[in-house]
Amino acid sequence: MKDWTTGRARPLIAVGYGPRCVPVMQLAEAAAGLCDLLWTIDTAMPGMREMADLLNRFGPVVDLEGMSAEQSVRALADWEPNGMTTYLDAGMVRLAHAAEGLGLPFHSPATAAALTDKARQRRALAGAGLDIPPYHLIRPGQFELSAVEAEVGWPAVLKPRSAQGSRCTFLARDGAELQKLLDALGPGRRDMVLEGYLADDPARAGDAYAGYVSVESVVADGVISHLALTGRFPPAENFRETGFFIPAALDADSRSAVLDLATRAIKALGVHTGCLHTEVKFTPDGPRIIEVNGRLGGGVPEMLERAAGVSLLDLTLRVALGEPVSIDGPVATERIGYRFFLQPPTVSATVTAIEGINDFTDHALVDTVSVHQGPGAALDWRDGSGNHIVAVVGSTDDEKQLQAAYRLLHQEVTVTYTDERL
Repeated sequence: MKDWTTGRARPLIAVGYGPRCVPVMQLAEAAAGLCDLLWTIDTAMPGMREMADLLNRFGPVVDLEGMSAEQSVRALADWEPNGMTTYLDAGMVRLAHAAEGLGLPFHSPATAAALTDKARQRRALAGAGLDIPPYHLIRPGQFELSAVEAEVGWPAVLKPRSAQGSRCTFLARDGAELQKLLDALGPGRRDMVLEGYLADDPARAGDAYAGYVSVESVVADGVISHLALTGRFPPAENFRETGFFIPAALDADSRSAVLDLATRAIKALGVHTGCLHTEVKFTPDGPRIIEVNGRLGGGVPEMLERAAGVSLLDLTLRVALGEPVSIDGPVATERIGYRFFLQPPTVSATVTAIEGINDFTDHALVDTVSVHQGPGAALDWRDGSGNHIVAVVGSTDDEKQLQAAYRLLHQEVTVTYTDERL
């Protein structure tokens, strides 16, 4: 491990980092001309202890494992950071308390709690007058079907109270299916939220893309800048993402309605400083909030860079330092930046072979292809979008090329599995 000291000429930003965050090298490159990085991690998270040596190459590492909010303040105060940011949901509330104690611009503890707790978030949005689906909090050992049916109805979406990437997120069509899902999750499951399913907008039936988008925003000292709208291809079963792209294919009226709703949601949650990824679905009654995340969306920096030449990571670091950031967005794009996922079946299984990667990699519209679950990998049906086999990043000139690249991935790459089981 390197022996880092606090003597420095450049500002220092404490970065909340964990599994499935933005790549270390991308973040280090964004910080190169601006600031130094202080990595805050929690080695209780799977895989983070192994990441510590890599992170230490680009800045000192502070392990907050087992620390209270007060202990975290003391541990970070020794480094005298000038700013704080995070790229994951886990630990956000603890960092918010630390930022408050250190006098750094960041989400307030109350806002961080609402951004990472879906039940709290629903209450905050409803309290501000936003239309949200009915919901019911299901704690382990406290499930009454009659109460669920009375409050929520069917179909409904079951998801963890705090999680990301569609992990343990399922559609329940009736009480029997809900009970089966809860039993499968086991007695050790966390708190779950069951909420009414947002119906699809029939006017969008037959579209090539999914009926929901996300808004990518930064907030600097209360000033909201919407940088981009991200479109999607239809999800795989259990709401697993299969493809994102910037800019979303929306008409002017739809863009305006989505951006207005995202602004209302951000204000309802009291966001003063930070970055947001707000998911919005088109329903028969207009756009509705799916959820608001107080961090960047997965793959968004790569897509925005390819589409518009804008470094979102640079902006998040500047926001963390308290710099004034105000952008009249969404920003203009010259190309379509995309990120595709090849998802496995909705079963637990073992990957035995992946074929066709080389042929697909040679395609002119493809920049990078990375294998996330190679031969021998054990897949868990509950793992959501993060369980994808292959991720593809690239850019296209137009939607025709975008759709062609998406089809090609599924035509060229073949995955075989063994030991498939529910």
